Amino acid sequence: MKRVVDIRYVLPAMLLILLLCSGLAAAQSVYSASDNGKTITMRAGDTFRVRLDENPTTGYSWNLTVGSGLQVVGDRYTPNATGLIGSGGHHEWTIMAVRMGTYKISGVYKRPREPLTGSERRFEMTVKVIGEPAVPSNFTFPSFGPIFGLMPRNFSMLLNMSDLFGHLPRFLGQ
Repeated sequence: MKRVVDIRYVLPAMLLILLLCSGLAAAQSVYSASDNGKTITMRAGDTFRVRLDENPTTGYSWNLTVGSGLQVVGDRYTPNATGLIGSGGHHEWTIMAVRMGTYKISGVYKRPREPLTGSERRFEMTVKVIGEPAVPSNFTFPSFGPIFGLMPRNFSMLLNMSDLFGHLPRFLGQ
């Protein structure tokens, strides 16, 4: 018996897989101390990470500030896997570009209670944000029956699928 697959379910699933894979590639930008002074360009709605070596057991930590068009959406410290006490690790911030413009990220590595002396380690980046956010904040994922039945109604994605799915009903003759 030959099984017929309805293209209304297959095509959106293939597009979703393609878009998710391309979105993951864009979300993997990680910048470190070697990128100090660098200028990067990204679209509004994109995220990137800044990872800097840190050893809080010595009392030193990074104080990172971001411009008003950027938003820190993740902040964590990960110790080195050596298992040695006091070996340090790295601090990582996940930052989202919120709106168009040029913004600074700046960090100072010092003990929080000590005054600035001018000899502290510093980290600076310039972020140029272009374009509109890829996904509007009120985006809801269309229901495509059994394939997407398990996804929440407010499924948010990194890329704007409305441009692709907007032509789908006409393509399917609906």
